[in-house]
Amino acid sequence: MPRLNLIERPQPFLGMLMAAGGWALSQQVGSDNAFDSCATGEIVTVVASLIGLAISAAGGFYSLLSYRKTDETGRRIMAVLGMLIALIAAFAMVLQICAGLILPQCAA
Repeated sequence: MPRLNLIERPQPFLGMLMAAGGWALSQQVGSDNAFDSCATGEIVTVVASLIGLAISAAGGFYSLLSYRKTDETGRRIMAVLGMLIALIAAFAMVLQICAGLILPQCAA
């Protein structure tokens, strides 16, 4: 069984997983804090979204590294999909950050 070396041969699917994980973290923490802790939900939502945004950006960058290091067509397609999913997730998290900053506390 071949050894999985993530530095020399990046795996393109990890970009998709990191983008989805960052978005899930941002969404779950944000939605839970909007209802559970109304007084501090705004700041926690923004911080969680920034952390999720960093995870998603790291996943997109990792997919970019994978795209540049391989010549195989299937791996390149997966890397492009990883970058696009990271971009879509980042856009959703930026909108969530804006909503956390614009909407008043306990608006729901």
